[in-house]
Amino acid sequence: MRLALATIAAAVSISAAQAESQAEPVIVTQVMDSYPAVSPDGATLLFQSTRSGRVALYLADINGGNLRLLLDSGDDPVVPSWSPDGSMIAYAATIDDQSEIFVMQADGSQRRRLTNDPGDDSHPHWSADGRIFFNSARTTPNRNADWSDQWHEIFSMNANGGEIIQHTNCRAVCTFATPSPDGRMITYRRVIDAPGRDWSQSAIERNSEIFVAKLDGSDERNISNDPGFDGWPVWSPDSKWVAFASNRDGAPYAAQVYLAAPDGKSTRRITTGPWSHAQPSFSPDGSTIYAYRLVEGVDFEFGHIAAYATGL
Repeated sequence: MRLALATIAAAVSISAAQAESQAEPVIVTQVMDSYPAVSPDGATLLFQSTRSGRVALYLADINGGNLRLLLDSGDDPVVPSWSPDGSMIAYAATIDDQSEIFVMQADGSQRRRLTNDPGDDSHPHWSADGRIFFNSARTTPNRNADWSDQWHEIFSMNANGGEIIQHTNCRAVCTFATPSPDGRMITYRRVIDAPGRDWSQSAIERNSEIFVAKLDGSDERNISNDPGFDGWPVWSPDSKWVAFASNRDGAPYAAQVYLAAPDGKSTRRITTGPWSHAQPSFSPDGSTIYAYRLVEGVDFEFGHIAAYATGL
């Protein structure tokens, strides 16, 4: 790992003229350890990884040791989330080219499918009272439209897949919903009709922002408010901050993790450096953020999970 870090640091310092004279390398390995989720007791790290050659879910001690495979189901299990008591895990998986929500016991047993809808169901996150929040395109008027032109709304359901409640009326792309630990609000990524920049820093007509709202979707407000791409919002354990990733610094294919107050009046940066950071996850006491630390380009991506002090 130290050799890899040194190699990347050297690559970053290469001048543009030198870079142009070098042959394009052949990417040999491209492992991604991403979407970290810390267990409620703070002892275990859950994450998705491509180290087996396809996407699977792994567990490790919170310091990265004692790595073990949890689920390699062959259907790309992604975006894992712990139940409040740590006994269950929710995640999304691809079935017949469609994303659906599943749950299983924390040891990987008793896997059950909760959703069965032609619309995209993804990005599950548990609430403190044991409901699973997720985004779904099930109410979109045109299922044949491009994904970005469908209506992705925020829903929640109980741990058995029942009692489904719709929380937003975006009629746009609203994804990655996370309920606040105090049960009063939700935060999510929303695509709005305003000029912005995509992940590569190219100009686009619709911009990705971070919103917060009450559970019924009212009192909605934009707390990121920047033309850069803002995504992956999660609440701090005390419900006083929302962590998210943003490429507002202007570097292509690179973001840093920020904290924003739910009223949008205060924002501060947590990560820095040449590495990109995304998909933040808080430790139970709020003192640490775990993030996907990566290097990415047009046709490559690799990275690992790193921990950063929040100062909270």
